[in-house]
Amino acid sequence: MNLFYDLPLSETEGIFHAVIEIPKYSRVKYEYSEKYGAIFVDRIFRTPVDYPQNYGFFPQTWNKYDNDPMDVIVVSTEKFQPGVVVPVKVIGIIEMDDSGELDHKIIAVPTGNSDYAHCQDLEDLDTETIKNLEWFLSNYKGREKGKEVKLLGTKGKKEALSFLNECADEYQVNHKR
Repeated sequence: MNLFYDLPLSETEGIFHAVIEIPKYSRVKYEYSEKYGAIFVDRIFRTPVDYPQNYGFFPQTWNKYDNDPMDVIVVSTEKFQPGVVVPVKVIGIIEMDDSGELDHKIIAVPTGNSDYAHCQDLEDLDTETIKNLEWFLSNYKGREKGKEVKLLGTKGKKEALSFLNECADEYQVNHKR
């Protein structure tokens, strides 16, 4: 099974499939290859920081601005292994410019984690978690030559779902097999 092409974005209203590429606390940048249906080691961070949360992508989506599946940060008390599928609720989005490309990150919480059952929108997530994500995304490429990341804003569920829908439409029009 190819997790990008064969797994639907959603099967239940408001619940989406997130494919984990990078576990929480990792310094290894894993990248899923849609072509091969496998997870590859992309690089090991030069900066001495770990991913503060689980990181991955939504299947059957395409962000035309950075030419990749739509990124998702899955906020959880637990660390998930690369390649697992986590049912999530979308609660917000961090809008970013990564070296001239719009490289937004959707923020979601697992539906099976009672610690986040109350989270319906970004304002329900504690501000320290949001600040840590923003700091990480602003700094994790700090030692890579030619890489400059600018945060453009952090918005709630409505804006996140709008962008996710745009990416799902882009997949259907230009990337569906």
